Amino acid sequence: MAKKKRRRRRGCGHFLFCWLLIFLGLGGGAFYAWRVLGSYEYNPIDEENLDVSAVSQQYADKVTNIALFGVDSRAGEGSRSDAMMILSVDSRRGCIKLSSLMRDSYVAIDGHGQTKLCHAYAYGGPELAVKTINQNFQMDIREYATVNFNQMADIVDAVGGVELEVSEDEMKEANKALWEYCVLNDLIWDDYKFTAPGLQTLNGPQAVAYGRIRKGSTGGDGARTGRQQEILEKMLQKALDMNALKYPALAARLMPMVETSMSAPELLGLAAQVLSHGRPQIQRATFPCEGDWSNKTTSSGLSVVAYSDDLAVDRLHKFIYDDISIEDQKAAENQP
Repeated sequence: MAKKKRRRRRGCGHFLFCWLLIFLGLGGGAFYAWRVLGSYEYNPIDEENLDVSAVSQQYADKVTNIALFGVDSRAGEGSRSDAMMILSVDSRRGCIKLSSLMRDSYVAIDGHGQTKLCHAYAYGGPELAVKTINQNFQMDIREYATVNFNQMADIVDAVGGVELEVSEDEMKEANKALWEYCVLNDLIWDDYKFTAPGLQTLNGPQAVAYGRIRKGSTGGDGARTGRQQEILEKMLQKALDMNALKYPALAARLMPMVETSMSAPELLGLAAQVLSHGRPQIQRATFPCEGDWSNKTTSSGLSVVAYSDDLAVDRLHKFIYDDISIEDQKAAENQP
């Protein structure tokens, strides 16, 4: 069956993972003049098969959500979504929210039973992954964007790296991931390895390695999602601070790296929508939230993140639609 998309409501914008680096500072005229819109991989998905939640649709004229996937595609292996976020554009408040979903969350995947959230992408690509998020978190996501971790390194380098504080434990684990990355990509490890902890500017391979660690004393999956959010936020900030004259060249370099279900007019319309409020504020959170989940081993030996579905949905919706931070939610719950 051919994939199809419904006609969008007028003025409804959509947002995108790494393309945000380009669109927030780029006018439509310059964008077309550079003639790079046709260089990305356009892959529309069937909206009739996404199980969009009626609960979330009541907010559709105020908040637009997009699923963002960072995949780990290696030779001979299927693509797993090791990074999953919901990027929410709040047109009323002029802000952007990044909601990370823990990859090991124990969820129901249509046709595959209960398993890890990250498996949905491997089982059925972005369409099943979006459907799984909508079903388990009662969301209204209709669009997605995917980037490969190898491409993420190029994107970080394109914006000049990201400045991050790296602890001793993080450095040790990141160097392990970095060694593997260098072997797979035919790079010299000594040229990229971390040599000391502390505040430093990470290049592309270093940022990818840093964003993938979760073992040792680095905090597990919850800490990893926080690191991924921090990298993305730093990338956005670097792009927003760039001279606008550099955006066309940045666009030409980055556009071929991304696969998305969004058309060119939708992307340009979204840029105008976000910029109409000036520089947007960026807020981020991880779901299920810290303290709301526990590690569990299933009867088949699978290590997963177990949590209350109702609580996770409630917290996520309050964060995205009601603009209530997780800290404020928990503070209200603890009031006598």
